[in-house]
Amino acid sequence: MKRAVEEVGLIFGDVGLGQFQISLSHAVERGDYLTINDEAQGRVLCQLDDLRRTSDLNLERADEIGRGDVSTPIHERLLGSVRVIGYRDGQGLVKIPTIPFRPGSKVYRAEEPLIAEVLGLKHRGNAGAYVGLLRNHRLRIELDINQLVQRHVSVLAKTGGGKSYLLGVLIEELLRHKVTCVIIDPHGEYGSIRYPAEKNGASPKFAVEAQGFARQVQEFSPDVSLNPSAKPLTFSLRHIDPRDLLVFMGLTNIKSFLAPLKDLVEAVAATTPEYTVKDLVRAAERGEGAVAETLHERLEYLEQTKILGPKGTSLNELVVKGMATLINLRGVAPDVQELVVARIALTLFDNRKKGKIPPLFLVLEEAHNFAPQQGSVTSSRILKNIASEGRKFGLGLCVVTQRAARIDKSVLSQCNTQLILQVTNPLDLKAIAQSIEGLTDGMTDMIQSLPVGVALVTGGGYHTPLFCEVRPRASRHGGESVRVVEN
Repeated sequence: MKRAVEEVGLIFGDVGLGQFQISLSHAVERGDYLTINDEAQGRVLCQLDDLRRTSDLNLERADEIGRGDVSTPIHERLLGSVRVIGYRDGQGLVKIPTIPFRPGSKVYRAEEPLIAEVLGLKHRGNAGAYVGLLRNHRLRIELDINQLVQRHVSVLAKTGGGKSYLLGVLIEELLRHKVTCVIIDPHGEYGSIRYPAEKNGASPKFAVEAQGFARQVQEFSPDVSLNPSAKPLTFSLRHIDPRDLLVFMGLTNIKSFLAPLKDLVEAVAATTPEYTVKDLVRAAERGEGAVAETLHERLEYLEQTKILGPKGTSLNELVVKGMATLINLRGVAPDVQELVVARIALTLFDNRKKGKIPPLFLVLEEAHNFAPQQGSVTSSRILKNIASEGRKFGLGLCVVTQRAARIDKSVLSQCNTQLILQVTNPLDLKAIAQSIEGLTDGMTDMIQSLPVGVALVTGGGYHTPLFCEVRPRASRHGGESVRVVEN
């Protein structure tokens, strides 16, 4: 026997083409999908954007109730604001009716076949990245991988909101589909993707099995003493100019040190064309005065880091088709991190334009540090170039941050797919609202109260924002907070 469609309320008041008000007779939640029988187009999909409760209780009556007088009942009503999503026409396009619904029309709870049809929730085969289920439904949300790489992605959440977990889910999907990735990992969180997840009691509705990706993950770090699982990441000393060399040395007073360092490098290169950092240390040791002493000290430090070598890590080592390369920067000074990111990003961009490396996805954790809205760092310019031009050459960018207001707006606005977890900072919310088309006030409010594990998804092959219950990780999560006190 076919189940009757549940009626939830009636349309009232003025009715627009894209929105209307509803008087609710049954309990529904903000974000639930509703439907109306349109006279011309049949069932039209809508979404409850906001809820409010009205009553005839005034201040005087409230005072009486406060004093114990409950003889007069309170009359209240539950009202909602509804956004019209639309229907599929004969050509499969989503359209909104051209004539407003009639006041008094019945509104029903939408059933999953209609939701899936209008929202475009379908299995995308080899092009689909399964990130979770539509909230309160068992409909899979699969992002279009081609759109992710071609049109860039942002993952936004407040600290502790679950962005590294969600990014881990996305990386798993990219590896399953053999997408080449380079991941800038400032805190060394993503090496755990090599190992299968432990049993965590996750709901079977997601249908996710534990899986590690050790064969598809390689790791490099400028500091292998702190990150022993990584291979050394080195740069060719001969391709580093004196200004960048100062950054590697941790010297920010360019005016005092640039000219002496340039003279030092030129003198060593004249006698030793294949010079090393150790050769520079010896030359600086022979100098006199405070400047020479500081250069000697910082060059000794640089020599110990082993980050600059005669040849440097080759491009073929760094980019391997179908694999993820982790650049583990844990323990590396912030200014050196910026320079490492800048040189890697520039190398990837230049060589992708020349077709020397396969199409790939550059993932940038803590992106606000490498492409800030205020001020400029070494890596800013190349990341802006990749954001604006990378898609033309098959270089996708994924920026991940807990401070949307602090990342360069020109970078954030180029991300056509957004995965947004809970955000509460007003400045971050404003930055998000300004960078996303089709985000309603109700959705912006919902972002502030999203439970852990639920994300707002925009783009990725979908024409309207979706609330997604993020699926469990198949691999081990490496971004847990450190316990200060054990239970």
